[in-house]
Amino acid sequence: MFKIPKLLVLAFSILFFSSSYSQDKTIDSLKIVLRNTKVHDTTKLQAISDVMDNYYSLDDKNYYYLNTILGNLALKNYKKGNTFKEQIIYAEWLAAHYSIVANRYSQKAMPEKALAYHDKAIAILRSIKSYDEMYVVSLNKAAFYAKMEKNKEAIPLIYAALKFYEKDPVKYAEQMSYALTMMANVYSSQNQYEKAISYDLKAIGYYDAFYAKNSITHTLYLKALCYGHIAFCYTRMKEYNQSIIYNSKALAITKKIGADSQTAQALARMGEAHTKLGHFEEAEKLYQEVLGMKSLTVENDNLSIAMSTLGLGLLNFEKGDLDKANLYSAKGFALSKETGNIALQKQGADLLYTINIKTKNFEKALEMYKYYEKIVDSTQILEAKGAFEKQQLQYDFEKKELNYKLVSQKKAAVKNNWLIALSGAILVLLLGVYFYYRNNKQKHAIAGLEKNQIKQKLLITQMNPHFIFNSIDNIQGLIHDKKDSDAVNYLSKFSKLTRQILENSNENYISLSEEVEMIENYLSIQQLLYSNKFDYKIEVEDAIDTEAILLPPMLTQPFIENAIKHGLGNKDKNGMIEIHFYLKESKLFFEVSDNGKGFDAEKKVTNHKSLAMTITKERLVNYTKNADFIVQADNIKDTDENIVGAKISFEIPYIYEN
Repeated sequence: MFKIPKLLVLAFSILFFSSSYSQDKTIDSLKIVLRNTKVHDTTKLQAISDVMDNYYSLDDKNYYYLNTILGNLALKNYKKGNTFKEQIIYAEWLAAHYSIVANRYSQKAMPEKALAYHDKAIAILRSIKSYDEMYVVSLNKAAFYAKMEKNKEAIPLIYAALKFYEKDPVKYAEQMSYALTMMANVYSSQNQYEKAISYDLKAIGYYDAFYAKNSITHTLYLKALCYGHIAFCYTRMKEYNQSIIYNSKALAITKKIGADSQTAQALARMGEAHTKLGHFEEAEKLYQEVLGMKSLTVENDNLSIAMSTLGLGLLNFEKGDLDKANLYSAKGFALSKETGNIALQKQGADLLYTINIKTKNFEKALEMYKYYEKIVDSTQILEAKGAFEKQQLQYDFEKKELNYKLVSQKKAAVKNNWLIALSGAILVLLLGVYFYYRNNKQKHAIAGLEKNQIKQKLLITQMNPHFIFNSIDNIQGLIHDKKDSDAVNYLSKFSKLTRQILENSNENYISLSEEVEMIENYLSIQQLLYSNKFDYKIEVEDAIDTEAILLPPMLTQPFIENAIKHGLGNKDKNGMIEIHFYLKESKLFFEVSDNGKGFDAEKKVTNHKSLAMTITKERLVNYTKNADFIVQADNIKDTDENIVGAKISFEIPYIYEN
């Protein structure tokens, strides 16, 4: 299930909240579930998440109170020894918690801590290869950068997420909507409002598709943010009637779900549109409604209050009351700095600059101008640096040209310069030839390696269907013989073995412990098929570290199969298969023996035409680069020289991972 918290998509809509909380009946009911010791912790985590998603929005204090409980429970289990599956689940919940904490620090204008927690969440998800959720956290990080107007850092994160989710846009409908909304936000920050609106509308389509299947509050919340952003874009395009229409759509949702902060922001945006249309009375009514919302005071929602206070500053400026305009604008500007919202600070600084120019307070106007320029410069440092470097390079080039002309006037210096230039050219040519040769050599080596790896995977995929076909044939035989319980048991073990084969077929090397586990599964399946007419024993020399030894997968199975089918073909009971892995002169050897009829002189295993064994021998030749690779086959004899079994052994190429 999708665990990562829903994206805070618009930089100007991220809220500041306090850490205080109050209880309600929903949380009280949840606590009863959490105290139940019979309920598994993974179920408790899911219950907390469901309550967060379905009963609270991102501007509700209880949302973050519950996140603290979720984080503590996830971290406690993450530090324990769990099964691999459980560890992944707890890791995902812990990453979800970190992502929400990151957003909290972003809202509180604490960028260093916000980035640290974003990166912690991303690192955990990458470690367990949970890429779908990892890219959602990346989008959260992009939202943080967008809030700081660091679009150069945000854009690669957005495109990486889009590239991943576009592989299956139906499955990732909600995540696609997050990425599209982020694209809209970046376009609007670059004043490309029409493009921003087109991306918002695409995002809303994905939100609707997701909500049709998953009716959760957060989806409506984020859809309302899209409407609010569209309204913001229309205001900047001076299409104020359209802005009012889309603000009304946002309000209809935020009031329905009880998202007071988003309601306040929609009212503030609507007030700005009415101000620009000259509807001063209606605009002031809307601003005062925001400032009169008690929940905003309780939550210390500086963003909504700052928007409305600056709105009143703009309103009084348009009405010509410069004293009131200056009072409200100064208060709103101070609040905007507390939010850390760059766009709002720019708006406040610009408004105060204009007011002070009108009132001829040029000192204050200059202060606001410098503040505005400082913010703009901080968002363009990289671009300015690039332009500076370009100018510096041009200057250096022109300076060298001038020096060359001066020196060239001296006859003796001209000779020296020609000699230096010729020597340099020869040196550059020689270096160029050398690096060209080395580069081509590396390319050929890499191409050869990739070709060999592809061939190895092709060989192993050829072998796996052969084995699977035989096993399915065995299951059919049990069913026809009406051995239902044996068939079910066989099928269960076969499915486990098949999964191992499929997982390992994409690997060039697996650990010896994994190979031994596959062999054990395979032999237990064959025991069922042959009515337990044989036993088996697997022995690994004590000196061998089975986790550190890596070898190509499925090299041994064909030879074990041959020992069972052909070596024990004449036995009705008391058969024995012995498997031995041992080291000899730092080389790893595999040996399989049986107590069957042995080899006929003319039917040695080296001449056996089994497809699987033929492929396996070809794989061994490719791994060892030895065309004369030998599989040693011998009969086992007693003291009277009677054949009492057969033995096969060969060297296995391996990697020791220390």
